[in-house]
Amino acid sequence: MESFGWAMLPVGLGDLPTFLALGSLAAMLTSMAKAGFGGSIGMLSVPIMIYACGKEPFLAAGVMLPLLIVCDYVSLYKWWRQWDYRAVWLLLPGALLGVAGGGVTLYLLQRMGMADSRLNQAAKAWLILGIGVIALWFVILQAFRALRKKPIAFRPVLWQGTAVGALAGYTSTLSHAAGPVVAMYLLPQRMPPARFVATTVLYFWIGNQVKLVPYFLLGLIRFDTFGASLLLMPAIVFGALLGVTLHKRVGQRGFPWIVYTLLALTGAHLVISAARELW
Repeated sequence: MESFGWAMLPVGLGDLPTFLALGSLAAMLTSMAKAGFGGSIGMLSVPIMIYACGKEPFLAAGVMLPLLIVCDYVSLYKWWRQWDYRAVWLLLPGALLGVAGGGVTLYLLQRMGMADSRLNQAAKAWLILGIGVIALWFVILQAFRALRKKPIAFRPVLWQGTAVGALAGYTSTLSHAAGPVVAMYLLPQRMPPARFVATTVLYFWIGNQVKLVPYFLLGLIRFDTFGASLLLMPAIVFGALLGVTLHKRVGQRGFPWIVYTLLALTGAHLVISAARELW
């Protein structure tokens, strides 16, 4: 790294050109999704970022969070006050518990890694396995939704919002992959499209900033990881502009299924590689 003049970057980052290429792609996909194109295309960003960081899931999580927060602020401005306050409010108590639980889990995984190099590899493999399973579960969920002829509308109560919020907070803290959980909660409420997107944006704007607390405490975000995040910021701007342009000009009927196919393949690869490491 120092030969490239990038001594401020994390030691475990691996190959710099690979990080710049795949990391920029992950940042761009996240920004495109937040800008309104491709919907679930942002789910691809987490597995890609793991590959960008040399299959180091803890490092990938720390690099990814500042990028997500920048996207959240841009999206918040775009969808200002179009959200459903009640739907978000019901999620928040559980989300706080979920973030705390996710932070404890990350701490235990880190401690496993410090105790023994073999446990370190096992901890990383378990986290990669979880991300792969979430990716596959999301694809299955989307396929199930496509088969349903008529969605059932419901108005959630506190315990439902708390339960979903806890699962979303926990999943988001471990792998930045709570999109399927939140979508599962919001979609059956049959909101207008603009309100659905705005409500999702508001929830993640709050949730991602709450995650800063355990990430800083656990050392997942440091000076060097933030330096890596800064390198990828131009891709955020490019992705936002590209997402807005494509949203206006490109039909999105068949596009999501391309994304789901790629996500299924990526998720399957993560699951298989983690399973080989563990068993």
